[in-house]
Amino acid sequence: MSLHPDVERVALLGWRLFPASQYSRAACIKNFTILATHDLEQLGRWSCEFPNSNWGIVMAGSGCWGLDVDVPGPDHDADGVKALADLTEKHGPLPPRPMTRSGGGGLALFFRDDGAPIAGRSGTPAPGLDPRRGRLPLIVPPSIHHRSRRPYRWIVPPWELSPPAAPEWLLRLVAPPPVPAMPDRPQRPSDAPEGRRRYAMAALRRAADRAATASQGTRNSTLNSETFALMKFQAEGVLHESEIANAMAYAGRQAGLLTPEIQATLTSALAAGVRR
Repeated sequence: MSLHPDVERVALLGWRLFPASQYSRAACIKNFTILATHDLEQLGRWSCEFPNSNWGIVMAGSGCWGLDVDVPGPDHDADGVKALADLTEKHGPLPPRPMTRSGGGGLALFFRDDGAPIAGRSGTPAPGLDPRRGRLPLIVPPSIHHRSRRPYRWIVPPWELSPPAAPEWLLRLVAPPPVPAMPDRPQRPSDAPEGRRRYAMAALRRAADRAATASQGTRNSTLNSETFALMKFQAEGVLHESEIANAMAYAGRQAGLLTPEIQATLTSALAAGVRR
């Protein structure tokens, strides 16, 4: 089975694609954020393995980021189109850019990824506007909307117009909130046995690594469970609670969590560890 021309054109731009279900928002393959590719041979194999599949783009490695603009309907309450119109009226117009219309009526706008920090949180900077960056995907033509059964289509295809830089005002609005300053790291407990202290620090590093690399959908739960487990060292007196909190807060930011999420998760995990 040959690739759809739209899939081939996007792949030739270097955008990383993966097959997805027509009837849900699930990918057809595991680890799609890692395996998504622009390799035409692999895309052809997937096209044969999953005939009539939808196609999604993973932003990381594709050189772009997207702004998903919702319309009110069965899947969304907020009117992102109006929210975006209000923002452009206030701050200025958006540059011409590649854009799709989904089978549900929503829009997706594509901008060049110049390395600016983008918050991957729905409703940023207003309800109905969802930035997509990093491992977050966007479904693109020739996909079929899972509910309406209408096709996605390119309004402005990226092979005719390259993604532009986003205006500064938009980058400010979709940026993550500033990270609060971390307190100075305290001195290690003076009465902690040296060997046990080394063991605890190694456990802290391993826990932070696991939390920092947790996959989407497991990031909060991993941060919670790893922090809770570390509190046994606080109870023994070989780690300060602030050492655990600082390291795991940094790991949460590395995983892509927002500061309010990290604070809520750590507060819960630290309190539960103290109770235990």
